[in-house]
Amino acid sequence: MATDEQKKARELRLYNDILAGFAKGLYDLFEDAALAIMKEIGAKVLAQMEDELALEIQGESPQDILDEIARLLVDEYGLMTEINITFDDESHHLGIHCQDCSFWQLCSSLKSDNIEPYVCVPMMMSTSSLHQRLGQRAKFGGITLTESNRTCAIDFQMID
Repeated sequence: MATDEQKKARELRLYNDILAGFAKGLYDLFEDAALAIMKEIGAKVLAQMEDELALEIQGESPQDILDEIARLLVDEYGLMTEINITFDDESHHLGIHCQDCSFWQLCSSLKSDNIEPYVCVPMMMSTSSLHQRLGQRAKFGGITLTESNRTCAIDFQMID
């Protein structure tokens, strides 16, 4: 019989496979229009963070919002061991760097199918919060997945 740790690892792998299948299916049907799902899911989870975890968006600086989202994703959700989210006020460049994300397998699976991992949680949370705070949309710049240390680097440009 599996240990509790083995069960949790298998459960997480199963969830990643299910989400990757849904994301790939949506992308196969709708191509880039499937990316619109990112905005809706991000807004929903952001509202949950505001209601349950006292996240404040209005009146806060973009970097303060992103720092708090990063803290919540690690400390309250346990989705990764480390995350750094940066926003440049002048260039409106958004950078996300994650270590040991629970959705690593999901992103890796989509990337191997030549689909940008548009259902990445930190990506959805960061772009949704900046959209809500600044009224800007996110233009995906790229993603780099490094399997040897399970890191992920994501780049965006926020645009009007």
